[in-house]
Amino acid sequence: DGIRIVDLTSMLSGPWATMILADQGADVIKVEQPGQGDHTRTAGNRRNGLSASFLNLNRNKRSIAIDLKSAKGIGVVRRLCATADVFVQNFRPGVVERLGIDEAAIRSVKADIVYVSISGFGERGPYANRPAYDPIIQAFSGLATVQAGADDRRPRLIRTVLPDKLTAVTAAQAISAALVGRLRTGCGQHVRLSMLDAVLAF
Repeated sequence: DGIRIVDLTSMLSGPWATMILADQGADVIKVEQPGQGDHTRTAGNRRNGLSASFLNLNRNKRSIAIDLKSAKGIGVVRRLCATADVFVQNFRPGVVERLGIDEAAIRSVKADIVYVSISGFGERGPYANRPAYDPIIQAFSGLATVQAGADDRRPRLIRTVLPDKLTAVTAAQAISAALVGRLRTGCGQHVRLSMLDAVLAF
């Protein structure tokens, strides 16, 4: 209670992380694209215009539609961040810099904010800008080979989005740890994690 999170994540791992914190009492403000919203709004089973996937990943949150490609929209995001404790984004590396919502820009309006970047393969390296989906991370991490039972068997996927879930739990724990650190030092940290790192650590 009393912790505000500005959530610019979409799909699974980011929204799942902020949902865990929302369940625990944080005030989560989800920022979505006007006219479209989070991609999970159109996925899977639907009732009364909302998908089960979106509701499961975004319960206990408030939502606002903001055009991040407009100066006015970025101004709104910065005003929200001035009242927040945590900022979470899972854009591909380089996008937040182009939009003007990178760590330096957000920290200029809230110096002690915990800034969180979730990526597929990390922010640098040969795969940094490639799309990362759960099956791809299962394959790259070796998880699909482990699931097969032996190195000489055909890799098999785990039949749930385990990399997304592990990344979400890791992110939620890291955010909590960074908030404890801020209580002790007065400084906000930049939490960086990738889906690949989370699965390899697991």
